[in-house]
Amino acid sequence: PLTTMKKITLLNDFSQHGASVAPATGIMFIPAPAKKNVWDEFMKNPEKEINAIRTPPYHGDQGFIGRICQDAERWQNILPGRIISYKANIATPKMIGFNPELYDGTGNGKLPDGASIVCFHGSPRPWNTALPWVPYFSLKNTIQSKVKQYKLSLR
Repeated sequence: PLTTMKKITLLNDFSQHGASVAPATGIMFIPAPAKKNVWDEFMKNPEKEINAIRTPPYHGDQGFIGRICQDAERWQNILPGRIISYKANIATPKMIGFNPELYDGTGNGKLPDGASIVCFHGSPRPWNTALPWVPYFSLKNTIQSKVKQYKLSLR
């Protein structure tokens, strides 16, 4: 499907559920013809867009992109189960970064079958999870993460 895409495509905000889910901008596809429209809209008043006070889930660039690209396709609809959230779909109460407000009830601490991309939105950063499928960035970071994860598992 990626080679045939023609429409702007955004993520669904992982903290939202339902038909009119707010967009998230962690992974975007904006085809060349649409890029000019998005850029031109932003450049009408960049200071206003940068300084606009928007509340979640329409905060930051998500608010601007969501307003401009209201009819965008969503990755979770195009590639169901392939793009997931660490907090919503993997983390358990005994893991770093568990968030009961995002947890969808399916996470068991393991990478789900079929998942291709795991979004780490906010904290923790991937390298702080000590998960075996996350690349190690340094020995120090790896040891610190494994100790932290071990302490959490004892709770």
